[in-house]
Amino acid sequence: MFRALSLAALLATPALGDEVWDSAQGPVVYEEDTGGAAVLSFTHPNGYPARLVIPGLAGNYQDRAVHRAFWVGQGPGTCFAAMSLGGQPSHDWGEALISFDRPAFPTSFTLSLGDCFGPMATSFRALAR
Repeated sequence: MFRALSLAALLATPALGDEVWDSAQGPVVYEEDTGGAAVLSFTHPNGYPARLVIPGLAGNYQDRAVHRAFWVGQGPGTCFAAMSLGGQPSHDWGEALISFDRPAFPTSFTLSLGDCFGPMATSFRALAR
């Protein structure tokens, strides 16, 4: 009985990297949890690789909603200050808002993006596989 329950629990929770969404820009991949935040990789609508950091979402597969986040890209960018995610500083970053369709994995979402501290002027859909 215990083995069956343990196996069911493991199968219900995705492993990091197993959670992938399809978008018009290409795949969005759940890469890692760090410091209580979930980190996703994606291609920004500007065409450059980027990472999305969602504070408080690490390990949360059952209670997703609307979450404030930020992104850092590898493009030339126009922000007056640089931001880094443990690598090369970038002037290509901004605030983000991720809105999941349902609370539990797997679920699609809408991602809204702003440049630097500007308004969120770009958005795209990502569909769960």
